[in-house]
Amino acid sequence: MTGCEKEYTQIQKKDLNQVFIINSSPTFQGYYYQGSDHECHYFTSRWQYQKDKKLKIAKSDLKVARELDFGSDEIRITLYKLNNTAPLFCKIDNITIYEAVAKE
Repeated sequence: MTGCEKEYTQIQKKDLNQVFIINSSPTFQGYYYQGSDHECHYFTSRWQYQKDKKLKIAKSDLKVARELDFGSDEIRITLYKLNNTAPLFCKIDNITIYEAVAKE
């Protein structure tokens, strides 16, 4: 584990349905998938004027549709489809999360 990965808060499986919520705050900039290592998926919720929140979820607790190497790239994710071509990212109970893609 690198120093960067230590900055991430571990989210337990029982708390997954409370992690990604629709947020209407004007300072909320979105959720970002940062990639995965052999144990965890890494996410950041970004804020304009507050410190970003960094989260990690065990791979055994969450299956994602498209996995990236941690630190290689990022994907913005949303709780709603921005358009009809938005790919599914993951499902948590009755919550569906999509990759954010530019409107066509």
